[in-house]
Amino acid sequence: MLRKKLVPTAGPHSVEELIAAGKRYFKRTGRRVTFEYALIEGVNDSPEIAKELALLLESNGSHVNLIPINPTAGNFQRPSKKSIIDFEKILLQSGINCTVRVEKGSEISAACGQLRTDIII
Repeated sequence: MLRKKLVPTAGPHSVEELIAAGKRYFKRTGRRVTFEYALIEGVNDSPEIAKELALLLESNGSHVNLIPINPTAGNFQRPSKKSIIDFEKILLQSGINCTVRVEKGSEISAACGQLRTDIII
């Protein structure tokens, strides 16, 4: 439900269906699947959601690339460093491989997503 709200063009497949497909792929090929997870302050960065994600990804050989969103002209905010680290810790302690994407360019409004939302007046 949250995915459809955040990404209206996401298509008909639920998060559970996508994770199940990743699990089937891993079992057949032995190659891990990487899931990109955009962390948004107050939307999907809570410890409870991290625990839900860990349960969904349990035993499927996947990797999660945690991507704290960059500040833009939109309404969403980047989570605090503490929230990002806490989210990562929950996944790691649950046996889920994950990394936090390194931020580059936000200090000059040139990071991923920032250029698209800047308005020139």
